Amino acid sequence: MHSTRIHKVINQIISFVRFIGLGHGEDRHTLTQLRLKSIYCIYYLLFPISFLIGAITKETVDESIFLAEIFLVGTVMTIKIWMILWKQQQLMRLLNRICVFSIRNDEEFSFFNVKVERFIKFVIVFACATIVGGLGAATFPFIANKKVLILNIAFPLDYKHSRIGFALAYIFFVTEMVLSFLGMAFSVIVWYLLLHCSLRYKILGMKIRNMGRATGGDSNVKILGKEQQIFQQELVASIESYLHLRGLIDELESFLSKLFLLQFATSALCICASIYCLAFDVSVNFVERGIHVYTLFYHTAELFMITYLGNEIMLSSSWLKYSLFESEFVGQPHSTKRCILVFGEYLKQPHEMLIGKLYPLTLETFTRIFNKSYSLFNLLKNSKQ
Repeated sequence: MHSTRIHKVINQIISFVRFIGLGHGEDRHTLTQLRLKSIYCIYYLLFPISFLIGAITKETVDESIFLAEIFLVGTVMTIKIWMILWKQQQLMRLLNRICVFSIRNDEEFSFFNVKVERFIKFVIVFACATIVGGLGAATFPFIANKKVLILNIAFPLDYKHSRIGFALAYIFFVTEMVLSFLGMAFSVIVWYLLLHCSLRYKILGMKIRNMGRATGGDSNVKILGKEQQIFQQELVASIESYLHLRGLIDELESFLSKLFLLQFATSALCICASIYCLAFDVSVNFVERGIHVYTLFYHTAELFMITYLGNEIMLSSSWLKYSLFESEFVGQPHSTKRCILVFGEYLKQPHEMLIGKLYPLTLETFTRIFNKSYSLFNLLKNSKQ
């Protein structure tokens, strides 16, 4: 019997949030935590507002489209920061209930560890790339020919001609970027939760497939003696595990549904804006072109990760019915076979996470959003011509 735990990298992310005074382990927030979280939320909200004002006040349409895209990114990021700050108890409850469970078989435990470690390696690469990008954006004013911010935000002071104004605008921009890391950390935790949901379905399928088989030695050796009673007990345990896991995923779906719906609504616009900026080369230098490439990659990767992991949940749940009929059901009593048939009929419907009760969290939705982005791009292209 093996027990899984929340990975140390995810624990380090949560510990960092608590270290800077934004986390809590108590049932209620302290007064200091309430003040800090309120200040951080209000302060970060100024970031997308600065992009929105910049998009409205810019003279060129091309630059306004780009700043409007960054405004949408900032809006989604604000929701993520709000959730990691104010929904922390619910998030930790989901982490403990989904990511902490027992695995009986050594093969299943090894399979689980390999998948999780691969994901953690990806997270480390993602974190390093994010930090390098953040450092590049922070040091850009000092390596450019003139002191300008990498993004042309709206700011109350004239930071293009005043040293004091530039210093204040630079501090504002860098601190807002640091807070953006909290939103990206929330994305990583969400991916981690979705990954565990798909892995638990796969492990359950392996458990169902091994029903009625010996726990040691050759898996094809039938259990003798009380094999029918053991099979019935394992079948009941598998049904209970399936219902419990389905309830957990439904709870996770309810927790993330509004956020994912907002991401679906903004992703098509953001991808369209990034392609527009690259296609018509609205950039004035190489650095701005790099920003457009990065924003396109970010929107695509963010959307792909949640739809891919949601698709994995659907696929791993759809294979449970095949695992059921790969078990040693031959020779079982008629009542047990009837239960197997009923359970098999129930498993025919794969578990799809529905966002807003309309959009399934699958790769098909990912393709549909890209198609919408292409249609919007054609509209912009025709209007420009």
